[in-house]
Amino acid sequence: MKTKKIAGLTILLIAAAAAALILAACDNSYGVFHEIQTEKAQVGTDIFKNATVKALGGDGSKYYAIMAKVYAKSTTPGSVWSVLSVSNDTDYYCSGFASDEAGTIYVASSDTASTALKGIYSTIDSGANWTKMDSGEFASKIVDALYYANGKLFVEAHTETDTAATYALYYYDTVSSTFLTAGLSGLDLPLKGLVWGDSAYWTITSSNVYTSATESGFTSTAESTSGTPSAAKTLAGIAVDSVGQVLVTTTDGYLYTRASSAWTNKLIASSVVLGVLAEVPIDSTPSGYRLMMAKHNASYGYYEYNATTSAVLQGNDSSAIFVPTASSYTTTIYTKPVLAIYYSATNDTILIGMAAQGTDTYALYSNTYSGTAWSGWTAE
Repeated sequence: MKTKKIAGLTILLIAAAAAALILAACDNSYGVFHEIQTEKAQVGTDIFKNATVKALGGDGSKYYAIMAKVYAKSTTPGSVWSVLSVSNDTDYYCSGFASDEAGTIYVASSDTASTALKGIYSTIDSGANWTKMDSGEFASKIVDALYYANGKLFVEAHTETDTAATYALYYYDTVSSTFLTAGLSGLDLPLKGLVWGDSAYWTITSSNVYTSATESGFTSTAESTSGTPSAAKTLAGIAVDSVGQVLVTTTDGYLYTRASSAWTNKLIASSVVLGVLAEVPIDSTPSGYRLMMAKHNASYGYYEYNATTSAVLQGNDSSAIFVPTASSYTTTIYTKPVLAIYYSATNDTILIGMAAQGTDTYALYSNTYSGTAWSGWTAE
């Protein structure tokens, strides 16, 4: 799986977040007092302190955390994070990042001052060598995101006027070695991700679902299959699971699942804003899976959802798989908007990226399976 463009969540004031913690402490289901007594000290690199990590990825040998620039580190324990040089350049703004999860990553590099695209680059050796893929196709556009699905690289870009922005989708054609239109254009809202599942490509804005059997067949007409989440919902995140089902979250607490050419839905939590999501295994076997879904009600954090039993757990619930009580969930994850979730099957590690929003804590944490249990969230 990979992570795509990250859905934005409403940022609360620091005072509101603090108030939410006080309220949560009165609710024994959160186990706040017990967790504070048993939590681990969190010490991470200052790179991610009071920062915002908007996307995550990996290529098997390195992890990548995307802020204004791309930061990378080896998956070898004890490695440190550093700025990724893109085509011998470290003075850039990362407009997009994607990975094929098989050794190739893609970076859209823009000028830090003007947002003009420097280039869309690929590397098959973790940044030692780069290949420029574009040749002027985006000279009059602003690149917003990269997506990789079903062997194809997609680019979202927009044009601006004094009053509005118009978004469009493109894909890289390996025959002509150029970016061509994917058929989706004239959108007044940005995309929130793009996946391949249920034998088709799928993408969403906050108001519509779009689909195509081919990389060039997207249309600007919303997918109209009965039960589609675009009927009367505000959409928040999109992902695909290990069996190819398409998953879409909404801002009123629903999870939609697309399989066998039909949509079904499940109310995860009434009136709770859901966000980005990812499927992660219970262990390295794997003996089962859970969905992690960013959430925002009184505070932030995530839900852990068992699709087999329909159980919805808070991140620090005593039955939660990925966060033992002693892992400082309440003071590290619960208080901040979750913007990205990434699982590395090669290294049995979950990375979670957030907006630290002035809490004097970190925006990136990891959780590794030791062979018998998950380690709990550790500041990167």
